[in-house]
Amino acid sequence: MSRIAVFLLLLVGCRAAVQAQFADRPIVTRSDDARPIPEPAEGEFFARFYLADALVFRPMFDGLAPLRQRPAGDVNALDEVPDSTWFTNRIGVRSISPAEAARAADTKGAPVPPFEVTNAKRGGANPGFIAKDSRGIKYLIKFDTTDNPGQQTATNAIVQRIFWTLGYHTPSDYVVHFQRAQVTIAPKLHGKFHDADLDVMLKAATRRADGAFRATASQFLGGIPKAGWSDRGRRGDDPNDRVRHEERRVVRGLRVFAAWLNHTDMKEDNTLDMYEGEKGQGHLVHYLVDFGEAFGGHQSEKNQPQIGFEYALDWKNQSKAFVAFGLWHRPWEAQRPTRWPQVGFFSAVAFDPARWRERYPYTPFSLADRADLYWGAKLVMRFDRPMLEAIVATGDVGDAAASAYLVDTLLARREAIGRAFLDGVTPLDELTLVGATLCGVDLARRYGVARDGTLNHDGVRDPIAADGRVCMAINTEPGYHVARVAISRHGHTTPALEIHYVGGSSPHVVGLVR
Repeated sequence: MSRIAVFLLLLVGCRAAVQAQFADRPIVTRSDDARPIPEPAEGEFFARFYLADALVFRPMFDGLAPLRQRPAGDVNALDEVPDSTWFTNRIGVRSISPAEAARAADTKGAPVPPFEVTNAKRGGANPGFIAKDSRGIKYLIKFDTTDNPGQQTATNAIVQRIFWTLGYHTPSDYVVHFQRAQVTIAPKLHGKFHDADLDVMLKAATRRADGAFRATASQFLGGIPKAGWSDRGRRGDDPNDRVRHEERRVVRGLRVFAAWLNHTDMKEDNTLDMYEGEKGQGHLVHYLVDFGEAFGGHQSEKNQPQIGFEYALDWKNQSKAFVAFGLWHRPWEAQRPTRWPQVGFFSAVAFDPARWRERYPYTPFSLADRADLYWGAKLVMRFDRPMLEAIVATGDVGDAAASAYLVDTLLARREAIGRAFLDGVTPLDELTLVGATLCGVDLARRYGVARDGTLNHDGVRDPIAADGRVCMAINTEPGYHVARVAISRHGHTTPALEIHYVGGSSPHVVGLVR
């Protein structure tokens, strides 16, 4: 055979070979981002500058030079998020009981009055103070706004537990009741904060029939606070922060959870970096905080039912409404407040997860891709009625019908999340490869948001069972292989899922591309 013929055969063989995109090695389940670092700077949040930047300057400059949507940089080879200082896998990887979800981050139990006020609360619209309970544990005590008794205190406790169950780092929040006689002022505050000041603060607080005041008690986190994380870039004084925040799935995927819970107040000052550990040997842990304006809280507080549907300054929708001279019926106009002040506007009516909007444009949300949205949706779908009932009970809503309504609404919005985002990719999950048979679960079928479906692979169609289970035969000869699969249903075929695997005597999956 001539040298030219040999060269052509080698060339054809090279072209036919599958290029190995993933290394054949154990899957990363924990990010190495807790290495000791010097204590970072304190950091400061300037609310007016942030809002002007988010509402005016960024939309203007991003319109001229749009940010590029890149694949998430904090995922492993199986397109999952490893545990990290940002996120701990919980409901996504193991069974969570209703009792555990209701307990959430709590390790010390509910606060035990009496309280001693040690400082005044700084910032925020709700009145409050910092205090120690009878055990010496420090809490931030906050009250509901005057017009919405019971709303933000209940919401904060419920939503905090949902975010913890999802996998985020959160403080421990509780609904507490106490009598005026159970609150004193620390001696160090004498001359700065008086009983009269406390009485003015308590005058507007929600009270029970027995005269007890109702509040949220948020347990102080361990470590040293270093302000919130920015929604773009990396923190320059944290060497562990190696992925730009707008490229983190745990931040972009927050869009799904925020839409589900109507957590419209997502901005830098509702996040918190804590330096935990000995000085010079510690590291930052990234928290979500302050959830009281979720559900219908933000709408009620601002008396603006369009929150959740439009940005505070929404160039597109507000310009469209102006040109239409009132003839365009905006989606939020179908809303009506519920009959419970502690619930407000929270509803599944007119809820479209794809069109949901936070109050102030949050860059990672606009950059969330289909894989990010799918990841968020599959976690939301794991919340069932018993778990949500247990979590809602921690909010001490005070009305059985209102509690039932909250659970029903969360479940209805959950179904909308599944319909909107699961089929944005091929929702095949829980993959197992045994011999020459590859099996998985179609999550859209499992959770009932799809009625049927077939799995397509190399011209073969395998039926998907009612519980979502489906299996297919694949080539397991020695070497690196890629199986490209998709699901067809309702006249639609999902984008192909690439399953990268190694064949041979012990075939196994090494990576996924959604």
